[in-house]
Amino acid sequence: MKKKLLILFVLFIASCYPLLAQLSSPILVEPPKETSVARAPVTLDWQDVAGAVCYRVEVYTDTTSPDKFEGTCNSPTSHFDIPATETEMNTKYYWRVFACSPGGWSAPSGYFSFKTQAVDAIGSVGNLTDGVIDLIADEEISQNQGNILINRLHSVENRLNQGNKFMALVNMVLFKARVLILRISNQINLETYKNLNYSSDGVIDLIVDEEERQTAGTRESFDFTDLTTPKSYELSQNYPNPFNPSTTIEFSVPKDAAVTLKIYDVLGKEVATLVNEQKPTGTYIVNWNASNFSSGLYFYKLTAGDFNQTKKMFLVK
Repeated sequence: MKKKLLILFVLFIASCYPLLAQLSSPILVEPPKETSVARAPVTLDWQDVAGAVCYRVEVYTDTTSPDKFEGTCNSPTSHFDIPATETEMNTKYYWRVFACSPGGWSAPSGYFSFKTQAVDAIGSVGNLTDGVIDLIADEEISQNQGNILINRLHSVENRLNQGNKFMALVNMVLFKARVLILRISNQINLETYKNLNYSSDGVIDLIVDEEERQTAGTRESFDFTDLTTPKSYELSQNYPNPFNPSTTIEFSVPKDAAVTLKIYDVLGKEVATLVNEQKPTGTYIVNWNASNFSSGLYFYKLTAGDFNQTKKMFLVK
């Protein structure tokens, strides 16, 4: 009899263990790690934790300062708005989250950080430009691709100074489209993409205020597809040119097509195939590392559907 009771007790404890097990730590989502924020209030988001009944959010100006908020469960759902009254501009904040269940608290998430920036559109464009410059300096984006982004942001700033909010918005959408192209083409990593995309959305929110949004539609409903879709096949000149040992080649296809991009030497012999696949409508950037090739004149040829074009480039070692 005692043996049976012991077995039942063990089975009961085993059945209750999932309820008593410690929760998983929350996974933070937005603002992305190490990003700039141009919104007030700042909204913190993280993934829902299975079994959690509430969350505790901690916000610091550094990881050793006192927490800015009191209370055990200060967020019933997986997002938390930091009041504008508690947010200072040009300040770096660190935040983390705990999940709570009847069985206790989870371990804390890792820290994410963000820096608040100017709450006017022109100032925020300047902050975003500084961010791109930092990415170039840290070699997280190439000088050429970074300069393209900076030129787009200068166009936004010029339009804002002229009072033309609509064209400023168009140029911000083109900036976002360029960032997406860089990510699709593996010219920037996922974290850099998220940071640039998030910060540019903040600028767009500042350009399009609430009253204008009611008449013109939300940021998500603006249809700028026609602006960001290539109108024709295009093969750009490689950059840099001359180069040593790497260069980038950009091309656009206005509709889905079987695409090849091949490299030939001066005798017309194929020496490399950079692309050989079906590509949807869009603009793409590919790298060619010619470390194993000799100095000289080379040709690169794009074939897409009935379109083909060839350009030359110089490898100088």
